[in-house]
Amino acid sequence: MKTSYSDCSTETLHRLHITPLENVCIPKDSDTPSLTETKIANLLLPTSVNVLKVSPAAFTLSKDEATPNAVLEMLKKYGVCTIKQLFDDSEIDSINKELDPIFEEKKNDPRLFPKETIRVTNTVSKAPSVVNKIMSHPLNLEISKKTLDQANAFWVGENLNIGYCPAIVTSSIAFQVSPSAAVQALHRDDQSDHNIRKQQSFENFNFNSETQIGFSVALTRTTRENGATRFIPGSHLWDHLQKPNQEDCIYNEMEKGDATFMLASVLHSAASNLTENEVRRIIILFMGRGTYRQKENIFFDADLNYFRQFSVDQLKRLGFGMSEPYGNMFELQDFLGYLKYDYKRRTNYSDICKVIPEKTRFN
Repeated sequence: MKTSYSDCSTETLHRLHITPLENVCIPKDSDTPSLTETKIANLLLPTSVNVLKVSPAAFTLSKDEATPNAVLEMLKKYGVCTIKQLFDDSEIDSINKELDPIFEEKKNDPRLFPKETIRVTNTVSKAPSVVNKIMSHPLNLEISKKTLDQANAFWVGENLNIGYCPAIVTSSIAFQVSPSAAVQALHRDDQSDHNIRKQQSFENFNFNSETQIGFSVALTRTTRENGATRFIPGSHLWDHLQKPNQEDCIYNEMEKGDATFMLASVLHSAASNLTENEVRRIIILFMGRGTYRQKENIFFDADLNYFRQFSVDQLKRLGFGMSEPYGNMFELQDFLGYLKYDYKRRTNYSDICKVIPEKTRFN
């Protein structure tokens, strides 16, 4: 049976036997995407990797302990690292102050699904503190640089030219979750990149397999009872089609000002808010490889004057700059020159190298 995706390249569909499901009825007038089942997929499940049995203390660091290398070691092993009190109260209060009126505007939006969860999307375009305090936090920038920034050499004539592509913000969504909000289905956030996982071990794990890293900041206290994120530790090491089970999840409870790095390949979801009157507020900023498409299109209705308040380095991290040598051009130019009038790119490469062949292999 032909489908819209028949005969396209795939790394997963050859492992499935897909057949029609009868009497499918997809709602036509809904404002939210349908999750109605449309096909049957028969799958021989891969051999399961044992789930890591750990307590939150295993992947938690103090602010003083949270060096980039310490965080990276946690991410390699568990896929997650939480840092206690990375932000002080005044920083969180300033972020909340900017987001409060936007949440208020959206509280009666008929498209809310579920209705108990209000989302402020594309916060980098609406709240400068998200750019200045969260995106630009030194630890976020260092983790992004070590895991998602890319630099490679390319033959151009007789030269080897080096192109550099920094990691960029791919989404920045704030969530306000009220009582009775339902549990979210377990999922990976890198599915937007079609990032197909190969089984790995902690010892041979390589960040080249990652396309995004989430940086979550608790804007209020988040607990198991009010719907804190739950995740399966070590699931970034699994085969792509190993089935997740809810009983393998642990809860990432945070106090206001705590922050968590999570690989987008980790299976996770928001839990139910079972409280009577607690509202959970969190912001999740994803950094992604600049060679991939961003989850959120921040350019379509961008207020360029708003973005001019930020530095050139910040604008590059927001995705306004070029991915060397030719990515994201505007009229064959680096768009940053239209945002920052004193900015001028002199070359499309970071370096142009004269090549001297070595007689022996260079290590």
